Amino acid sequence: MIPNPATLINSDSKNNELPDVEQLGTITLNQLHSYHCNNPTKRIVSLYGVCYDVTSSVASYGPDGAYKEYAGHDITLAISNHKTQEEWLDRFVKMTEDQHSKSKGWVEYFGAKYRPCATLDLGDELKSFDNQESWPELSDEDKEAFSKGCIIM
Repeated sequence: MIPNPATLINSDSKNNELPDVEQLGTITLNQLHSYHCNNPTKRIVSLYGVCYDVTSSVASYGPDGAYKEYAGHDITLAISNHKTQEEWLDRFVKMTEDQHSKSKGWVEYFGAKYRPCATLDLGDELKSFDNQESWPELSDEDKEAFSKGCIIM
């Protein structure tokens, strides 16, 4: 079952002051990729183009972290169905309302837990997360694969 991000935000994290982090300005996807789980000095995750410094959360985004695959990537699509496979990272496609709703739920969580440190530049072709009308759609095969959950027996 996919966790509800609102339940993961405890009252302490809402009231705690987040540490200052180095601001990088606008970065490209290739630059984002350099802030992967094995980067010893900085790890970044992008959600809707807002890049969060997750370096302090080694248990989640470090080399052996539960979500190590997310470090150095945009996770907007992937997190909407709690996918960690590489094929769902950095996928800039039209999302359904349900996918948006699930991904947007994580924005509050990341904002409460991590400091933004950069903005992701999507280039001229994609432009921004605010206008996805020109973005490609997932293929029918990808839609089916994306909707399948993991069954543990």
